[in-house]
Amino acid sequence: MLAVDLGGTRIKAAVDHGPVQVVTHGSTSLTGALACLEQLLPPDGCDVVGLCLPGLVADDRVVALPGKLDGAVGFDLCGWLTARTGGRAFVVNDALAYGLGEAAGLPGRAVVLTIGTGVGCCVVENGQAYGFGGLGGQLPLTEDGPVDTSGRRGTIEGWCRAARVGEPGYPVRLAQGIAALCLAYGPDTVVVGGGPAVGGFLDGVDVQPLLWPGQQVDVRLARYGDAAALRGLAALA
Repeated sequence: MLAVDLGGTRIKAAVDHGPVQVVTHGSTSLTGALACLEQLLPPDGCDVVGLCLPGLVADDRVVALPGKLDGAVGFDLCGWLTARTGGRAFVVNDALAYGLGEAAGLPGRAVVLTIGTGVGCCVVENGQAYGFGGLGGQLPLTEDGPVDTSGRRGTIEGWCRAARVGEPGYPVRLAQGIAALCLAYGPDTVVVGGGPAVGGFLDGVDVQPLLWPGQQVDVRLARYGDAAALRGLAALA
């Protein structure tokens, strides 16, 4: 099986749980990103290809993806992948795949938050994902504020995406975003991942005072890095 995580900036791919290959596609269009992806496809093809990418995905096609990968909406990604690999293909939202990969083995309900070009969110309970993933980052935190990738102001994504990491007050905004998701979904665990979410990334992120009285949530860093979404795709396959 080939698993591919096609992000707004980078592509991660692995064959049969093997080493993860990572390349930067540096393109604002799907055509440019696919040209880069083509270099990672196995020369001998494969039996199954799972691909995840940002945006709303229904019936293996992107139906909405504002601000990223122009040309992705409506494009037949499964047909493109099958034509080049000979395998059965499927396409899902990247936050859903990431969430399934990171929440594997966690008891109860987990909210998995991915911080990158945008902010994705997936709710997983006992190994099953709920919804399609993706829109938790679009929840509003403030009436005004920085713009997110869809052009909306004051959302969790606007305040918390990777482009804002390191700004004064970032830990406070991240805590507010996590708390909003905790109050909405009632998880036992919140997993925070994405490129910048390593080391002491959660230092100063104090969620507990913002929760409902008596609510207890374990907030932790992701475990699998670039392999997380690929693990989720393998589970779906």
